[in-house]
Amino acid sequence: MNTQSAPSSPVALLRETDARMAQALDNFFQRSRIPIQDAILRAMAAQPAASITAIGQTCLDWLNAHPDVLSTAFAEQFRQHLVRPETFARHHDSRPAGLQLLDDDTLKRQLAEAKTAALLTDPLRAEMVLLFGRVQAMRRAAAEDADRADGYGPLQIMRALSRALDALGIDSPSGTFLLQCVTAPLLDTLKHTYAALNQFLDAQGIRELFAPPAAAAPRTTATDAGQDVLAHIQSVAARTSETAPSGTLSPAGGTPLPEMPRRLADRLADWQAPLSSLPCAPPTGEAATLALRQLQQKAHHTGTDAFDLAVLDALAGLFEYILDDPAISSRYKAEIAHLQIPALRVALASPDFFSDDQHPTRQLIDLLGLFSRRFPEHDPSHPFALEQIQAACAVIHNDPGHAIEAFAQAHGRLAAWLADADTHLKSGLAPDVMHLEQIERQELGTLLALENLHDLTGRHPAPEPVLRRLENAWVPHMASLYVAEAGEGPDWRAACATLLQLFLSLQAPGSNAAREDRLQSIPRINAELRRGLLAQGATPAQLKDFFSAITVTQESWIRPAGGQQNAAVDAFAPRPVSIESLTRRLPAVPPSDAILQQAQQLLEGDWVDFDPPFEGLATARVVWVGVHGYLLFCDSEGEQRFSLDCDRLAAEIRAGRAQIPEQSLTRKAMLRLKTHLSAGPG
Repeated sequence: MNTQSAPSSPVALLRETDARMAQALDNFFQRSRIPIQDAILRAMAAQPAASITAIGQTCLDWLNAHPDVLSTAFAEQFRQHLVRPETFARHHDSRPAGLQLLDDDTLKRQLAEAKTAALLTDPLRAEMVLLFGRVQAMRRAAAEDADRADGYGPLQIMRALSRALDALGIDSPSGTFLLQCVTAPLLDTLKHTYAALNQFLDAQGIRELFAPPAAAAPRTTATDAGQDVLAHIQSVAARTSETAPSGTLSPAGGTPLPEMPRRLADRLADWQAPLSSLPCAPPTGEAATLALRQLQQKAHHTGTDAFDLAVLDALAGLFEYILDDPAISSRYKAEIAHLQIPALRVALASPDFFSDDQHPTRQLIDLLGLFSRRFPEHDPSHPFALEQIQAACAVIHNDPGHAIEAFAQAHGRLAAWLADADTHLKSGLAPDVMHLEQIERQELGTLLALENLHDLTGRHPAPEPVLRRLENAWVPHMASLYVAEAGEGPDWRAACATLLQLFLSLQAPGSNAAREDRLQSIPRINAELRRGLLAQGATPAQLKDFFSAITVTQESWIRPAGGQQNAAVDAFAPRPVSIESLTRRLPAVPPSDAILQQAQQLLEGDWVDFDPPFEGLATARVVWVGVHGYLLFCDSEGEQRFSLDCDRLAAEIRAGRAQIPEQSLTRKAMLRLKTHLSAGPG
């Protein structure tokens, strides 16, 4: 529910969305000052040159002395972009009338904008595409240019920040350095803002008005085993070619003629039939990959191309590890085993099969591994899932001439069926998701309110008793507004303005005119504070206690000779007991905390194993990922469910009670294959 009537027209919704996006940027440097400062100090330590030290110090001076000025300029440039987006666009495909040379500083600035935007785009893609689609629909309904729906994108935001730094007169090297240090805090801000905007627009009925959602960003891995396997294949093939016999004698006994190597792909059709006769439930290990190993033995005696032999050997090893995986049940192994020859045909034609995690063939095999967990043999849906796999894979066997396309088609068909199967499951989880979203909004609203309080205290010192009463009374009010408005709505923004005016009213004015203006504003400020406190159910005694501390401070400059003034402080630390986990921040994870980072990289559809079982589940699937660290888990049928945050999951992993397995079946096997090849004779 909203605290005021929600805007309903497309134009009003667009303007409110613009205002919420700008509001997030208008507080960015105040809220993110500490993590940005840490990033600057780390960058300075990594490059201990005098020039970098001077640049870093300039950034720190601005950040510590004028965070509000930086944020105001940032938001103002973003608003200008919304009004005149054409002035922010750089059309890389347009040709200048004459040759234009960029100086080094300008080039570095443009590269920093583009690089930071690229780093932000992939992890934000899912929420971003959803938001842009909704904005596009509203723009069409409002008869505005629908092609400008990406105006909230990372690149446009980075350009707004870049222009803001220039407008403030910050030198180009320092501005570029600062752009490079805001990546992690800006990612956190945009992640929360995009999610809040999507929730707000969903509450206004703006939903399902977008193109099919983008696929999740490829998961980053610490090692690139596939690249190493492909390099091994190329190395073995090169060495084999160097040591191969030079050729055969010509019929006349003269100069030897080179013997042309035979391509393995030309003879694969003869090997598909023996593979099709494999039993439906093959044993694990060597017998399961009999087809590829038998083909390998025969190919060695027929002058087969050295590269083809190396590909065959690596692929046979890969399938051995896949079919030896105890996490895959026998019926799914049977279907995977039938893909050996089609996969070999693909790997011979497209060796990047080994190095590309997103290769259609690997995506299909990975999806079959996911099916094994999602629809185990004891699950009632197992027979239906198996039928879908067999039907999809039939396309591959029936079209050997277009193997890659057939694998992609099979993957698309199975992925669509799985999405349909998950629709019913997710509808049953809707109450749990709504509850967790409510918790996240409450936590985030409290966190943002506390950050506002912390920032204002640093710029406008106030007595400790006032700060504690604001923490106990006004912060919960602002958090409730954030929940009710699904983000930084009009009432939230008004509460922020009231808080700022309150802090100003506690400062001694510098002139008689300012004193008069300040006196005129106090009744209105107190009225707004009273209204907010009453909305929280404050009693008369609580109101009296709250305003008593404020009145004492205000009277200290209204009547300097009377009353006792409380000492002002310029730093504020929330009491941990009063807010507990609500003050929990999610800053960039230190490189040393790999376990927490692993937990934070979980995606919907990933699995986590627990030993002993957690809430009765030995293995659980992630069905919802929140923006503030919460995860919702369920069993394969969606009947048992529980929630954890990333910190708690990381603690379970450290204690040895939980494990995040490798989610990709082919990547897991590729890692084992790389280890085997590295340990071999080479």
